[in-house]
Amino acid sequence: MKDGDTVYKATHSWASDYDKPTCLTYCRNICPAEPETVHCEDVLSLDITKLSPIDAFAFGFPCNDFSLVGEKKGIDGAFGPLYSYGIRAINHFKPKFFVAENVSGLSSANEGKTFLRILHDMRCAGNGYRLTVHLYRAEEYGVPQTRSRII
Repeated sequence: MKDGDTVYKATHSWASDYDKPTCLTYCRNICPAEPETVHCEDVLSLDITKLSPIDAFAFGFPCNDFSLVGEKKGIDGAFGPLYSYGIRAINHFKPKFFVAENVSGLSSANEGKTFLRILHDMRCAGNGYRLTVHLYRAEEYGVPQTRSRII
């Protein structure tokens, strides 16, 4: 994107996931010359203090406990609290902006209380962020599937 004489671009610094095939796919498509920048380990053991600084942060957290077709345990499930590791990264790196993604069921988990808590934690993280939340329906953007996501 170009704005006057300024060119804006995103450059990969690091990524993490616990799933080996996902990590290999990310390396192949995003950073084939720097596979060591993809940390294939559980977020519970990832030492973010050893990662390079970032200006932007994009993350998704497991949807198992928020999905409308799952057990709907929300924040009380095994996966529900994992969003806090994204918050931890935001607090540590204080990026200029971040993007978080999850299923549409997040907004109704635990009668909406989980969503409000996550939004509060995001708003208060790092430098204090202004949030813009939107529900995207993939089918409205030419994607051949019916899939809604909160970004």
